[in-house]
Amino acid sequence: MIIPEPTIDGILPPFTGGDPGGDPALMSPYEVGPVEVVQRFGTTDHRRGMLKGWLDHRGALRGLGVERGFQWLDGSFVEEKDPHDLDLVIFVHRPTSVHGAREWGLFLRANQGLFDRRGVKQAYSLDTFFLDMNGNPETLVSIARYLLQLFSHQRETYLWKGILQVRLEDTGEDGQAMALLTALANLAPTGGQP
Repeated sequence: MIIPEPTIDGILPPFTGGDPGGDPALMSPYEVGPVEVVQRFGTTDHRRGMLKGWLDHRGALRGLGVERGFQWLDGSFVEEKDPHDLDLVIFVHRPTSVHGAREWGLFLRANQGLFDRRGVKQAYSLDTFFLDMNGNPETLVSIARYLLQLFSHQRETYLWKGILQVRLEDTGEDGQAMALLTALANLAPTGGQP
């Protein structure tokens, strides 16, 4: 899908077309690929740096066996403003080698550099929230409900806004997106607003 054009307020619309309960493809979260994200939001060096961090983090997760799931991209990064970071809600399936909640906890602690919110923000310019798709379903729904409400509204104005969704399985497209980032960095002027 093509990422919808921003509203007059500079945000992703929560739905396109005339009916907010119509075609699911026309409602947020919009399912897109990494290349579309880079094409649309890789407009400055600052943004391209965050996108490189995002793609590097995705690759590092896959390197640990976290290969299935999806990410919600939101926050000021998907608005027409200069963002501080890229907000991500990451829904992951545990690696096939990790069984049970105890092993998952040990796995997370052993790989804090990729799962600790503060560390990931510092290393990758990402503000991450992880949801375990193999965990308790009621807990998953409760946390997802909270995060959806948090990220589907603009903080200052409470405007209802859209979210992007990108699959973790898009490994080939991540390579294309990284190549596009490099090309954009070589062509585009530095700095500036989005």
